[in-house]
Amino acid sequence: MSQGLFISFEGVDGAGKTTQARRAYDFLQAKGLRSLITREPGGTPAGLAIRELVLHGMCAFPSFAVTAGTDVVDSSDDLNSRTEALLYAADRAEHVAQVIRPHLDRGDIILCDRYSDSSIAYQAGGRGLDEDCIVKLSSWAADGLQPARTYLLDVDPAQSHARVNDEPDRLEAAGDAFQEQVRAKFLELARQDPERFLVIDASLSVDEVWSVIQRDLETLTAGMPPTMPVAAEDDGDAVSLDEADGGDEAVEDELDDNGDDEDSDEILDGGDDLNDADYDEYDYDDDADDADAEDEPPSRTGQGW
Repeated sequence: MSQGLFISFEGVDGAGKTTQARRAYDFLQAKGLRSLITREPGGTPAGLAIRELVLHGMCAFPSFAVTAGTDVVDSSDDLNSRTEALLYAADRAEHVAQVIRPHLDRGDIILCDRYSDSSIAYQAGGRGLDEDCIVKLSSWAADGLQPARTYLLDVDPAQSHARVNDEPDRLEAAGDAFQEQVRAKFLELARQDPERFLVIDASLSVDEVWSVIQRDLETLTAGMPPTMPVAAEDDGDAVSLDEADGGDEAVEDELDDNGDDEDSDEILDGGDDLNDADYDEYDYDDDADDADAEDEPPSRTGQGW
């Protein structure tokens, strides 16, 4: 059984990760290379609950507001930073065990919207937690699994902020100073591992960014034999979008998007035993960057950090 290829997309909120991951998926499918788009947090059913908690705090679960003595604890209270880091690690452990590693073991290409570098950038860089602890925790949760290639879409947070929707999640709302710290940590990680990282100027147009990624994908996949029938060039429905809040993981290679460019579904290739019905209803966050994606496929059926 051949080993697959693990690729991650990183960057601050609004950098355009999801748009480029979708284009990469289309490109690989057209080459007959079986691929999967997934994301962290929320790449599994358990991860969806974790995603809601880390992105929206306890206000995502108002029924769980608790009473302490005579005082009701406000369900919108923010999470402790260590709690947040542990939740991301739990999401990653489940994601790697249930989705990423099984698909890699059968030779698929994984396109992951955020992975362990986001934990380091956000929890260590942004929150100020001990970086060594975050690195060890993330590595343990992922059982040591690292991407072969990481595309870091680098953009000034002041510019990317304009791409985020009007109802930002907890991290999007953390402020420009926080996002600057996150960006700086991403760039530091890239300098430390230049063989894995490809840093791309995300202030460029969607097409210009994609051209850089496409050239690199051509090199990475050179010599890889097709693992599925090659898609017809005019097959506009190879990946499609659906307006759904937390739509289906596509058992038919479909991608969901909910109209406001915030939540869209994970893509799984169709026609195999790993397309478990239990993995339905994955909510896949767009970073709100798809407003710039002029060439999106028509809507039919696929994180936010």
